[in-house]
Amino acid sequence: GTTETVRRSTTIDVEPGYVSTARPIAFPTADRRTAYAFFYPPANQDFHAIEGELPPLIAHSHGGPTAATGPGYSPAIQYWTSRGFAVADVNYGGSTGYGRVYREHLDGAWGVVDVDDCEAAALYLVDQGLADPARLIIRGGSAGGYTTLAALTFRDTFKAGASLYG
Repeated sequence: GTTETVRRSTTIDVEPGYVSTARPIAFPTADRRTAYAFFYPPANQDFHAIEGELPPLIAHSHGGPTAATGPGYSPAIQYWTSRGFAVADVNYGGSTGYGRVYREHLDGAWGVVDVDDCEAAALYLVDQGLADPARLIIRGGSAGGYTTLAALTFRDTFKAGASLYG
């Protein structure tokens, strides 16, 4: 007749020095459009990069394709940022949450607009001095996996990628 809480599923005990906080960014992309992402810089209290060295960047392309990513805590993103990678979690044209016109950018242009925006996010962060241009990576699952495959096939920006069930 009694219950005992062993651990709450909504409680995550992580040292703050290992947590990268999302920074919303807006950046120019193809056709004079603006696209959006959340940027996560590397965060590891026990490690500091060599002075002047920029981190590798993972451009993450969400599934959907008209879903969206948010700035909430993501263990998957924190895994990479705690290991020295920067992450751009991209809400490419077609993503929900930026109005109907933004969502409709993907109509008839899936595999183009999403790729343009992921590439533009990576290059914007390079231009801002926040990522190493020689170590740009793209990854995504489902629709984001398709975006990953299209980016690796038709562009030369990314040096590596991971398509998860694209």
